[in-house]
Amino acid sequence: MQPRMPADPEPSRLRARSSLWRNWRTWAGLGLSLVCLLLALADIHLQTLAVALRSASPVWLLAAAASVLVTGWAKAWRWRLLLYPAAMQPGEAPRVGLARLSSIWLAGTGINLALPVPRAGDLLRVYLAGEAGAPSKSLVLGTIAVEKLLDTLMLAVCLAGLLLLMVLPAELAQRQTSTFVVAAGMALLTALLLWQHQRLIAAAGRLLRHLPRGRSILASLENGVQGLSALRQPRPLLGLALLTLAIWALSAASNVLVFRALALPPSWTASLFLLVVLQVGVSLPSTPGKIFVFQLLCRWALSVFAVGPDLAVAYGILLYLVAPLLLMLVGALALAVEGWRLGRVPHFSAGV
Repeated sequence: MQPRMPADPEPSRLRARSSLWRNWRTWAGLGLSLVCLLLALADIHLQTLAVALRSASPVWLLAAAASVLVTGWAKAWRWRLLLYPAAMQPGEAPRVGLARLSSIWLAGTGINLALPVPRAGDLLRVYLAGEAGAPSKSLVLGTIAVEKLLDTLMLAVCLAGLLLLMVLPAELAQRQTSTFVVAAGMALLTALLLWQHQRLIAAAGRLLRHLPRGRSILASLENGVQGLSALRQPRPLLGLALLTLAIWALSAASNVLVFRALALPPSWTASLFLLVVLQVGVSLPSTPGKIFVFQLLCRWALSVFAVGPDLAVAYGILLYLVAPLLLMLVGALALAVEGWRLGRVPHFSAGV
């Protein structure tokens, strides 16, 4: 019997590439990129834009990049606190360290920013954390849901704060009610799960017991709800609140540092407003790498504070370099490291 030859990887790569170009998200993203590019560069003097970019202070830009990386480390620390809210017990299995979770968080964030596929990076984090030794993949998914809850609540708090500092433009004011409703709904649902989780799991068990894989589904639900356990304990809950405040303060500080780089007045109100606009705008499905959408959002947000279009687009380009692009590059390196640790590099097809 002849030995079986390994399958040629080239056809699968060609199929993945073909599915990428046949996927409607790819073409929609490219079309949106072109529209945003035209809108961002409308009435722009390219020479003035180039002068602004050349005159930017590299020292302040490096400080902004460092702030972005520290923010990522703080988010990984918060994630670890969600995964392991209690002190380590004797005989307990080894926990995934902060350095490994930081690498996994960077890989997932890079994918989220780079691909137009919604939440692909979050699924990657679930997979990589599970392979790294996290208690269960369902629990990891629950902790990521808590992250979204904390950031949504903080977004609502920032919007409420901006209402005290300025008159919101109509475009953003129209979204404030939906943001408050979503934040309140998520908080109420979480409170219900924390308060009545045993009864809810029991009710789910009665519904699932007749299904072929009912027990495994119920076990996944129980593990997912365990991802909320940090919210039941006062000390971890305080740590999560402080870390979330620090994360958003560092994000606003990154915006302030780019203001400094362009010798613009370092307004914390403008930085917070820009942070809210980018959180609302970039979180929606958009172009690959969020390119041009990011600069268009920066131009619109800074126009509210009387920053000229040339400087506003220059600001958007520089902030993109020290934030999304930096995270995508570091995330690609982290993904390569995680692939090496697993003995393979994960592939993602836009056709998923």
